[in-house]
Amino acid sequence: MRLTLQYILLFSFCYQLGYPQCDSNYTYINDLPISVTILAGGDSCFFDNDLIALNDIITLNQLSYDTPLHLGTQTWLNGRLRFLVAGNYWGGVESPLSILPESIGNLDDLRALYLEWNNLSSLPESFFQLINLMSLYISNNQLEEIGEGIGDLNNLLTLDLGYNQIPSIPDSFCNLSNLTYWWMFNNELDQLPDCICSLNINWNDDNSENIPYFAIGGNNLCENIPDCIANSENFHISLDQWYYTWPVSDSQNCDGLYNLNEFINPIDFKLAQPYPNPFNPETVITFEVSQKTYLQLEVFNIIGKKITTLQKGYFEPGLHKTIWNGQNHPSGIYLIRMKTEYYAQLRKVILMK
Repeated sequence: MRLTLQYILLFSFCYQLGYPQCDSNYTYINDLPISVTILAGGDSCFFDNDLIALNDIITLNQLSYDTPLHLGTQTWLNGRLRFLVAGNYWGGVESPLSILPESIGNLDDLRALYLEWNNLSSLPESFFQLINLMSLYISNNQLEEIGEGIGDLNNLLTLDLGYNQIPSIPDSFCNLSNLTYWWMFNNELDQLPDCICSLNINWNDDNSENIPYFAIGGNNLCENIPDCIANSENFHISLDQWYYTWPVSDSQNCDGLYNLNEFINPIDFKLAQPYPNPFNPETVITFEVSQKTYLQLEVFNIIGKKITTLQKGYFEPGLHKTIWNGQNHPSGIYLIRMKTEYYAQLRKVILMK
């Protein structure tokens, strides 16, 4: 039987059963799932407003978790939620989130939030009350905008907005003075605020694991580009969509043409965004190579299982197209991967029946 939040809150009154007494507005929960970690020897008292926010996420997205503590992977300190992994993958949520509740703003002691591979198209205004956030990973969603409130999250050190559909960012973004890692690749950006170069970001270098501090490839930035962006070595760079473990050449899409001369990998290629996307049941996949090369074009599901191989062999220079028909596969997120001897690139598609 589903254990409701109201039932959980009754635990705070069960002192006669021998449970420790919690402070006002905190609830004692004795039976913790293995996905919950309590730091620094804390007890099992949980802040009611944090539990309400988690329960609202479950309810709005029609998830089947027994209690708020079963949502994703959680780390708590002194009764407050500090880390939440709610991406749509192992250790995260059971199915993609499509909406965040207004009560998400209750989680104002949160330090790290992982929301990758969901179906979020927007963020509620209350999201920008998470002023203690230091790391926000929200790539591979369907975000179409960033609210003006983003500038209030000025404790952010890492911000991953890759693989969304964001066309612009507000001037308030320039308030993120502590930002160290910013990944904005594979969106629909065609402009940036003039103040963007005031951010204290290393626009060119990588860290010790060869991951760039900044990358913005695969957008539509063609004119009036701030100097720090236009001159960045990572202007045409993304990270691989699946694992985020290696750089991928991804030029800006200007006038619908890809400038292959600006690519850096030994054998230049481009895997365009499949169209239509979302699709049912067919999507067209276009790729381009600058010289004769051997490549494979494959489809994987969200857990990494290969579904089919669309193309395999040597291809002459130029544009090539193929069609994937997902008629025999369930609705969901799939990955199209193009792989050569030197490089690999992925695109996310959504089959929506």
